[in-house]
Amino acid sequence: MHSRPFFCGAYKRVVANLAWFSFCDYPTIRSPIHLMRYLIWLLALSLTLPACAQKAKPRKTKAAMTAPKPAAQATATEPVLVVQRTPCHGTCPVYKAAIFADGRVEYEGERFVSLIGKHTLSLPVATVNQMLAEAKRIGFSKLRDRYAGDTYDLPSTVITVHPVGQPAKEVYAMQGIPENLQGYIDYLHKQLDPLANNVQDK
Repeated sequence: MHSRPFFCGAYKRVVANLAWFSFCDYPTIRSPIHLMRYLIWLLALSLTLPACAQKAKPRKTKAAMTAPKPAAQATATEPVLVVQRTPCHGTCPVYKAAIFADGRVEYEGERFVSLIGKHTLSLPVATVNQMLAEAKRIGFSKLRDRYAGDTYDLPSTVITVHPVGQPAKEVYAMQGIPENLQGYIDYLHKQLDPLANNVQDK
């Protein structure tokens, strides 16, 4: 099908030619019928020009109106690493440590730890960077979200790695843990378990 500009252009040329022919033939118009036809052609021309002069407004596409939202990314005010140890039927340490890029640690001890309650502690920035580097080395972002079995009285470790400017990844580890992840968990425990012995808050 022809577009609107093509149709308007062709129609205007036809009407203009008819009107010009009638105008040139005006001296020879001798009957009311000829005069009526001449006036009708002029009216058609006057109605066609404004309508065709209108420009079609571009229509917004649906894709432009519904742009995809980017994935959530960490900022400098959010923790880059969160480690949580859950209870068991024994004397398993229970705590949660939110670690920030500047070395600050928001620590909350619950059971079987030397520091109970909420406290602000600290780690060397180099240690925090090493923790993130180890997560990258073992391919933490490619691990499954959950490693669990049929036993529910075992302790678990929940780790969230969220480097600044990157998406977060959380892994729940209780049973059937792969070797590389288990090694990372042991490494984190060695860094964080003794931290509660330092009872001096920042």
